[in-house]
Amino acid sequence: MRNLFIALLLLSANSTGWAQVWHVSGTGSDANNGKSPQTAFRSLQKAAELVQPGDLVLIGNGVYTNTDQSDGSAVLSITKSGTPDAWITWKAGPGSTPQIRPGGWSGIQITGSYHIIDGLTVIGGNDSITLLNAMNDAKKASPNPGYNTNGIFVEGRRKKPGEKPHHIIIRNCVIGKCGGGGIALIETDYITVEDCRVFENAWYMRYAGSGITTLNNWAFDDAPGYHIVIQRNFVWNNKSMVPWERTGKLSDGNGILLDVTDLARGGATNPNADAVVNPAGNPPAATGVATPEKPKRPEWKGRALIANNLSAYNGGSGIHVFRTKYVDIINNTTYWNGQTVGYQELFPNNSEDIVILNNVIVPRPGGKVTSNNRNTNIRWDYNLYPADQNVFKGTNDIVIDPHFIDIQPDPTKGNFRLAKDSRGLNSGSNDLAQPKDIIGMARPKGRGRDRGAFEQ
Repeated sequence: MRNLFIALLLLSANSTGWAQVWHVSGTGSDANNGKSPQTAFRSLQKAAELVQPGDLVLIGNGVYTNTDQSDGSAVLSITKSGTPDAWITWKAGPGSTPQIRPGGWSGIQITGSYHIIDGLTVIGGNDSITLLNAMNDAKKASPNPGYNTNGIFVEGRRKKPGEKPHHIIIRNCVIGKCGGGGIALIETDYITVEDCRVFENAWYMRYAGSGITTLNNWAFDDAPGYHIVIQRNFVWNNKSMVPWERTGKLSDGNGILLDVTDLARGGATNPNADAVVNPAGNPPAATGVATPEKPKRPEWKGRALIANNLSAYNGGSGIHVFRTKYVDIINNTTYWNGQTVGYQELFPNNSEDIVILNNVIVPRPGGKVTSNNRNTNIRWDYNLYPADQNVFKGTNDIVIDPHFIDIQPDPTKGNFRLAKDSRGLNSGSNDLAQPKDIIGMARPKGRGRDRGAFEQ
């Protein structure tokens, strides 16, 4: 039956115009030609050397790792690009759950464009790291990548203007236990992160990472519409336990963060306000290697969507935007975040034109729902939270316990749907209506839209 399924998949791939289907397997060999399951490559990098626009790479069961810890090292380093009508797809094979276990700076590093990463798992080395060793490493001038490993890293800082990575889709992936950031997206544009599970990342890095982060978006063009989409993700227990090297203090460890798209908005470089912008310089590379001076970023005029995500138990905020413009934060559920640095649950900070609708926002005991620092043009309404607050008040806000069905530390094992008596049911706004909830259920199901990430 499995062979029949593979045959049908290959037939489908060929009929939909894949230029070439490559195969990688834990039982393969790089001496093979990679053109069939029986002649699969062993390493992901072998496929990366050969892919061309329009190709599909099917990745079979196996553990994929590397021992290289040099600058920019990754189990899979994607440098080639597809084209607008011929993307390159990297996908788990039928019935397969390949696992990438990085030993260097990243599990997957992408500097090319027009790529789809689908159904891959990246598990870092947190289980073998102690906080004491990570703290000691952070005092050293030369960082050990083992404490700073990113799961999936789209890296544009070392690319010239006009060559920055763009048009990348990361979907159905599992990213966990990486000492560095979970999914880090720097100097890039047209990015979609959807249907992923991102957990227990950023614990040991010296660079103040988070679960899912965009930083310094680099405009590919000025076309209207969403350039950044982060939707239907489960994001939990990402936190920073090692002080940020720039300040010597704990920072970030957020669930989802959009960071610094607006160059005109100066000030601190983080919500703690304990690090300031250096206009003449650049932030340190995630690899710890200084980057050369770069031309000024073009103004980013695209819009971003953060929708239908569940963000819980993170060390920083559940969701926030910082020095950022043009973001819609719609139908998310956040729960008991700010566990390490005390950030508020869901908030804009020094940002402009931010729409925040239909969210269920539950701060930890003693925590705050939101905050307001140097923001302009914030639309906040139809949000549900259990404790009254006077920062942003929407006419249609509901201040009451949301009544979740089953709260668990691992939100994928619990049930953060709203119970039948919840006032969050059927009471959301139709503005910026989302067609699906976090698990793909069509919205709405009842007489109105539900608030939060789940539609009943």
